[in-house]
Amino acid sequence: MEALELLGISGPMVVLQAIPFLLVLVGLNQIIFQPMLKVLAEREKAIHGSSADAEGLEDEVAAKLAELEARVASAKAEANAERARLREATAAEEQTILDAAKAAANAELEIARGKLQGEVESAQAHLKAQSAAIAAQVADSILGRAVKGN
Repeated sequence: MEALELLGISGPMVVLQAIPFLLVLVGLNQIIFQPMLKVLAEREKAIHGSSADAEGLEDEVAAKLAELEARVASAKAEANAERARLREATAAEEQTILDAAKAAANAELEIARGKLQGEVESAQAHLKAQSAAIAAQVADSILGRAVKGN
């Protein structure tokens, strides 16, 4: 205490000054510090709660996105299968049409060949009939006189 008195500080005066300080400190604690700490704690809780909610929403969005991607992949697979089935059906129908067209063309070709063969035979018979007369005319022309046939 003597050190305090050398500095000009008296013990009772320090106690008398400490009492109002402590009363103000307790009052400020009750009026300002505690409510402010409570608001900060609630804010922290809300921020972390929002973060947790956001993480939950992100997980939900990721799950829905995965489900959507699976549905899209399934739809693509179904479309590809349907496209392949339609190609096979179309190819079979195309082959049937081509076979029918070939058969019709072959039938017409055979008819045309038959007509042509008949015309060739008719022309050959006609030429055979005229060949003797033409040969006699050529011989008459070359020899310069009339030739008698057999």
